[in-house]
Amino acid sequence: MEKPQPVGLLEKYLAGNCTKEEATLVKNWYESFEYEDDLFSGLNEDEKQKLRDHIFGQILVNIGEMDADGNLVKKSNIKKLYKWYSVAAAAVILVVSGILFYPHSKPANVQVANTVQQYQNISNTTGKIYKVTLPDSSSVWMSPGAVLRYPKTFAAATRNVSMTGKCFFEVTKNPRRPFIINSNAIITKVWGTSFLVRDDGQSDIADVSVLTGKVSVSIRTQKSVANTQLKMDRGDVMIYPHQKAVYKVGEHVLEAEQQVTEPALQLWNRVNLSFDNKLLKDIIPVLNKKFGVHIVVASEELNRYMFNADLNGFNLPDVLTALKKSLNIDYQIADNNITLQQTN
Repeated sequence: MEKPQPVGLLEKYLAGNCTKEEATLVKNWYESFEYEDDLFSGLNEDEKQKLRDHIFGQILVNIGEMDADGNLVKKSNIKKLYKWYSVAAAAVILVVSGILFYPHSKPANVQVANTVQQYQNISNTTGKIYKVTLPDSSSVWMSPGAVLRYPKTFAAATRNVSMTGKCFFEVTKNPRRPFIINSNAIITKVWGTSFLVRDDGQSDIADVSVLTGKVSVSIRTQKSVANTQLKMDRGDVMIYPHQKAVYKVGEHVLEAEQQVTEPALQLWNRVNLSFDNKLLKDIIPVLNKKFGVHIVVASEELNRYMFNADLNGFNLPDVLTALKKSLNIDYQIADNNITLQQTN
């Protein structure tokens, strides 16, 4: 899908012409706004009007109706545009909340945008895992299709982020500043370090699996969103390494599951590996066994590539990044199936 202008997307949505993916995006924006602070209400009428005018002007610039100096360049359509002035005014609230944004690629197909409220919104539309380093030095590995939103500077009392899709977190410990993740159906409070959250808003199940440390999970409600204290509340589930919390959306049931292994966690294990001038065809079986994945090559030529590296303390995404930098090899991942290919 091409990146739409926010008003264009709203127009399609209101007219019922959105694709399923576009409609989901609009709903996710709306739902993420539901529990955010409303900075718009703190403005006086003069400030609100200035903000409306500014955003309407930005809309005109972005769709080519006005140049950067504020001169109209296409007067023939201006009546139609003014019909959308009220939409722009309503959109002010969403823009101030950081929900509507104008993304650019960094890297290709990873959409990163700054908002008026100084939030970062990142959408991973690649076929690879994308790593994000948060302001507190915590790391988030975003799987394909994941969306992450976080402030450029965390608040003094808490560290709040929101996400949809599948993300693996390694959180910097700081008991005085709780780390809290809001996703579509659940809220995850971090008491430990590394864990996997899967909550895409489409599935009947959302779950959290712990690799190290511990986290507590609760069903998302307006009350739970407002609670930023690192404490257990009634109905919360605490889980430890190799345990999983599963929320069944349709049944509105949250429970902990004991588990010996979680295949989805295996690729995040940090292992001790080193290869001394080994052929890629000999390295792939080792990686498949260590990380529980299925790696194949797009061309037989790649099997003859030779790799020399010390990978101690690497997880699989780190290994794939090392292959890319050393051998100019890219990859596409879908669940646990990985295809290696030459970088274009």
